[in-house]
Amino acid sequence: MTTRKGPTTTIAIIGGGVSGTLTAFHLVRQGTSARVILIDRQPNFGLGLAYSTPSLRHLLNVPARTISAIPDQPNHFLNWLRRNHDPAATEKTFAPRAVFGRYIQSLLASTSSIEQEIATVVDVRQQDSGAVLALDNGCELRADAIVLATGNFDPAPLPGVSKAASDSGLYRHNAWATETYEGLDSGAPVALIGTGLTAVDAVLRLRELGHRGRIIALSRHGIFPNRHDDYISLSSSAIPSDTPATCVAYLHALRAAIHGGAEWRAAIDSLRETTNELWLRLPIEEKKRFRRHLQRRWEVVRHRMAPPIADVIESELSNGTLEIREGHLKTVDASPAGAHITLRAHDDNGSFYADRVINCTGPSMNYRRIPSTLLQNIFNRGLVTSGSLGTGFHCSKDGAVIDVSGLASEIIFNLGPGRLGDLIESIAIPEIRQQAVELASTLADRVRSLPGKTRTVSATELAGELVEA
Repeated sequence: MTTRKGPTTTIAIIGGGVSGTLTAFHLVRQGTSARVILIDRQPNFGLGLAYSTPSLRHLLNVPARTISAIPDQPNHFLNWLRRNHDPAATEKTFAPRAVFGRYIQSLLASTSSIEQEIATVVDVRQQDSGAVLALDNGCELRADAIVLATGNFDPAPLPGVSKAASDSGLYRHNAWATETYEGLDSGAPVALIGTGLTAVDAVLRLRELGHRGRIIALSRHGIFPNRHDDYISLSSSAIPSDTPATCVAYLHALRAAIHGGAEWRAAIDSLRETTNELWLRLPIEEKKRFRRHLQRRWEVVRHRMAPPIADVIESELSNGTLEIREGHLKTVDASPAGAHITLRAHDDNGSFYADRVINCTGPSMNYRRIPSTLLQNIFNRGLVTSGSLGTGFHCSKDGAVIDVSGLASEIIFNLGPGRLGDLIESIAIPEIRQQAVELASTLADRVRSLPGKTRTVSATELAGELVEA
């Protein structure tokens, strides 16, 4: 057996959620000759925001057959699910998100070589051929490569929310925080700002905690996501690759497929492998047009609800315990009667009262405005830039961030939500999984190219690093 030598190359992964954990796991799985360190302020590595939910009512919005963390083992999650949670699970099972979080944690536990650092990275400085990470505990860490796996951030501030509404607790900015649901009378009216999947989570959480009062969901379009259902898959994309790169042409092609007999879910899902390619072909003005006119309608058909969750939402709407208000939020203010919400509807203005208002608009993607010391510092240093629409990070195809001079970094890489600066699909597990595998390969090649920083690991030794999850 070859004698093992300690690695002299360090790969630091900022963010211990699913994106970061999968990258670390695949780095080890590919036999990368480097010290791999996961850094996160939360001790529960592997969960991130979506999978740290305490509620088993929060289900994945894709079935078990599509969500394996290992692309070449498509049944890996399903087999794990049967062994560890539900022996009767099938390919069509929509498992709880919290259970999927345990699955990701099991991958992390399957290797002993990934280090975990509980801290917040507050700055990154390039140094020689690598970089130095400054941590909030006063320590510094030198790395040869850095992965920004920062996941999702809090929602953007809502205009019109008064300081009195926030200070009194009538308005709650974070739909995922435990305290958002505390101290609420079971019969009190609640207002949700947004009707996307975050609002769906909030409805389920409120009911699970015993809330029985009326829930009013406000959004510009007034549409909840659609439900998953069975269909016969299409053999090819509903939008052919030679379709002219305009929103109108894409929309006509999609409608033609549906009018030709394709079930609409089948038509939408047929685009899964080509969505980002189609998006990247669009000129900037067409991307802006899509954001203005089609973004929300795309989201409600693309990011669908698991059938059991859709049943709950449809029942609530039918019973009148959940109400949709369509319009633009104007103000949220404190009053003796509770939070006073005013809105501008399409044909009139209106107002109503609620004992609590919860921001369900989803994570903010304007990284320049997010109150993160790390993001502020790396933007100010010119190490990263925003995407063409002012969101996320601008990256090369392999995830290397583009700096202020327009050059792709050889040190700093990104995956997951941050790539929405350039892409339109980058938050679901199939995309994140593939990005993690490809980024691990890129980093492994980089490690091998560094002079004097390689080591040899035997096949037997590598096998010992990974046990069956």
